Amino acid sequence: MASSSVEELSCPVCCEIFKAPVLLSCSHSVCKECLQQFWRIKKTQECPVCRRRSSKDSPPLNLALKNLCESFLKETNESCSSGSEEICSLHSEKLKLFCLEDKQPACVVCFTSEQHDNHKFRPISEVVSSYKEELNTALKSLQEKLKKRENMTEEFEKTVQHIKSQAEHTERQIKQQFEKLHQFLRDEEEATITALREEEEQKKQMMKEKLEEMNRHISALSHTIKDTEEMMKANDVCFLKEFPVTMERVQISQPDPQTPSGALIHVPRYLGNLPFRVWKKMQDIVQNTTHHVIDYQPAGSHDTHRPIGLQECGTIRDQRKSSQTRLVSLYCLFCVFLSNRDVRLLKLDVLRESCRF
Repeated sequence: MASSSVEELSCPVCCEIFKAPVLLSCSHSVCKECLQQFWRIKKTQECPVCRRRSSKDSPPLNLALKNLCESFLKETNESCSSGSEEICSLHSEKLKLFCLEDKQPACVVCFTSEQHDNHKFRPISEVVSSYKEELNTALKSLQEKLKKRENMTEEFEKTVQHIKSQAEHTERQIKQQFEKLHQFLRDEEEATITALREEEEQKKQMMKEKLEEMNRHISALSHTIKDTEEMMKANDVCFLKEFPVTMERVQISQPDPQTPSGALIHVPRYLGNLPFRVWKKMQDIVQNTTHHVIDYQPAGSHDTHRPIGLQECGTIRDQRKSSQTRLVSLYCLFCVFLSNRDVRLLKLDVLRESCRF
């Protein structure tokens, strides 16, 4: 067969004669084993030639191409067994020598011909043995590389699973840490509102008592006014008899009512610099947080179970400086809830607090 026919019978992936060729929907043919390996690596069912996605998970066998390849291999084997390739095409002599310069088999006539003048020759058996040994060494090297790559593939797959486990574990920790902060804020909110309600009840009770006292004074004054008006309507003798007592009752000094001191709720006690006060309490939560993160490599890697500290990542920090950084981050969070004036006051307090670290 012509060389072009050989190319047509070669797999586009392994570049060898087709073995169990399958026919894709795009009309390209590929060895079944080559296609399956290609799909495993690419993680997608596409044609290795045109990249068109295959519509079938198991493409049908290309029987016509399979029969053609088997016929070609059969002809090739028969040609080799008949010894036709061992005859020199120029001199019709058996090929027993090998030209080291031209890298081609040669016959006895070729050895003495002008074409191979001053060329070195070796018996074919010697050259084949040497070449096979050289090729075998290269083949072993390829086999070792293949084994290493297969091992690396396993390592990569383990690393992918480890990354997934890391992300899930870290996500759980993040949620736990934020839940602690959320719970702390909820508790602070509840405690502050409870204190507000208690003061509300105290102030309301105080004003209720003052109101009852005021009602008693109003009732007494009303009776005095009514008795005085009735006495003024009496005859002159009765009026004069009752005048001293009535005058004394009318002239009794009554202090003007005033709103009692501290009657209103002390609002600044609850809202005055509230974010900063809560932030100060959160320092204990931040300072009690573990400052060292330890991770482990996936099992089977070169550094199995070797702890990776923050120092290897270049992110280790002094513990006190780390606390300061966390506090400043919380400060930025609380600034969202403050007015411009409160922010300026809070900045001064934070600066004084930071100087203590």
